[in-house]
Order: sequence, then C-alpha cells, then structure tokens
Amino acid sequence: MNQEVIELAVIFNRYLSAQKGAYKMQFFIYFTMTEGEPMTPPSPEGMAKMGKFMEQSFKSGKIVATGRLPQEVTNVQLEQGNFSISDGPFIEGKELIPGFTVISADSKQEAIDWAKELRECMGDGTLKMAQLSATSEDDL
Repeated sequence: MNQEVIELAVIFNRYLSAQKGAYKMQFFIYFTMTEGEPMTPPSPEGMAKMGKFMEQSFKSGKIVATGRLPQEVTNVQLEQGNFSISDGPFIEGKELIPGFTVISADSKQEAIDWAKELRECMGDGTLKMAQLSATSEDDL
C-alpha cells in the first residue's frame, strides 16, 4: 500500500478518535454454519433475552453494525481507467456467515465479555471474534 495512503489513514483515525473523545476498538463477531446443515435456533427464552440484550447494545452505542454476509458479491473493477461492475463469482466455501455484529469496545476483554453474553442468549455453539485493523491506539 502507498505510504501516503497509510499516513492519510492514520491522520483520519486520529481525527475520528479526537472527535469521539476516547478511542474505541472495533471487533467483528460472527458465527458460521455449514451449508446444507440445519441450524438450531435459540430457545424462546433465549430469543427474548437476546432481543433485550441487542436493544440495550444498540441504544448504548456498543453495536456499530449487524447483519448477515450473503454469498452473493458485486465486483467493482478498474482496469486501464475503465470501471466494470459485475455480479459474482460468489463466495465459496462450506461455512456460511449467517450473522455478524461489529461492536465498539475499550478492550479485547470487554469485547469477549460482550460476546459471552450474546452466546449465552443464543445457546451452545461458537462465536468467532476478530479485531478490525486500525481500530486500536497502537494502530494510530
């Protein structure tokens, strides 16, 4: 990556950090399922608990984004000054990402604690978590 682009990204991240008053890390938390295999939904009690938990997380600003990652993709390609837009090829693989959440947290431990509470609502299974790049003070 061009050094000027990296420096610009650092300056922009510092600006955003100053605007918020305190720097927050962001974490991508998701679960996977295998194509063709059914997924066990949370119990009715778990769904109710998850609804309250997610509502509280949205209201507090903890959740930055949430959704699902579809298999369909759109390509935006630039070649010799000309753009072409096309659908596909599609994301391949045995594991699908039917749900994800991006959260804002002061530390990795805070994100882990949040993910544990979400997993309790969902029931048995695994949540995967990755810190998004350029979202810690070390990246500035």
